[in-house]
Amino acid sequence: MEIYHPRVTEAQRILEALELPTPLRSRLAGLTLLALAGIGPDTPWASARDERKGMARGIRDFMRTVYGWREAANESVFQLMRGQVLLPLVATGLVLRNPDNPALACTSPRLHFALAPALVPLLRAYGTPGWEEALAAFQQTKSTGRELHPAAAGPDEVLGVRPLTGSQK
Repeated sequence: MEIYHPRVTEAQRILEALELPTPLRSRLAGLTLLALAGIGPDTPWASARDERKGMARGIRDFMRTVYGWREAANESVFQLMRGQVLLPLVATGLVLRNPDNPALACTSPRLHFALAPALVPLLRAYGTPGWEEALAAFQQTKSTGRELHPAAAGPDEVLGVRPLTGSQK
């Protein structure tokens, strides 16, 4: 992955500050965060917003058109982003799958993702004197056990897997 841009590095620093595992601090994860927040190369973090985007016509198009990463259109990137970035971010509650319609099937062409509402103010604070305070408040929200969003799904729900119960065979 040959994308070197200060915004991508900043996004990676944010993911690191959120104490995410190393795979979720990659350049691909940083680009995914930028796409979902609508942050281009010249867009200030204060303009971060919750942009609901699908994978193909949203996130990957953003990576290709805004950051010039041609490989974003490759099927292998699609699989990598889905398995190693998006699904784990959904499992953490930082990204939501179909927030306006959680019952939408994971195979639907209308599948889309959005940032958890609690994450947007934190992104807007990045690079400001209020960053450390916003980060501490965000981490406090997570450590008290409150969900980042009421519709946040567990890993099995993200993948469309239903846990087996005693009555199922």
